[in-house]
Amino acid sequence: MSEEIVEIGRFFNVMEGEIACARLRALDIKAYLKTDNAGGIHPELNFTRGVRLMVLSADEARARTALEGA
Repeated sequence: MSEEIVEIGRFFNVMEGEIACARLRALDIKAYLKTDNAGGIHPELNFTRGVRLMVLSADEARARTALEGA
């Protein structure tokens, strides 16, 4: 059984994305960053496409609440 994965945030700086992702993981929310920057070869693509923060749809509301005001 697979669950839907949803985007709950987009960052233009990988470090900001990593901090948000770590904050969610500390709350036992499965989260990961998704990038489309050719495997790091073209980091400038993060500025146009962003670094996407992804979670399971079942955790979406809790994750959004955790990141509010962060």
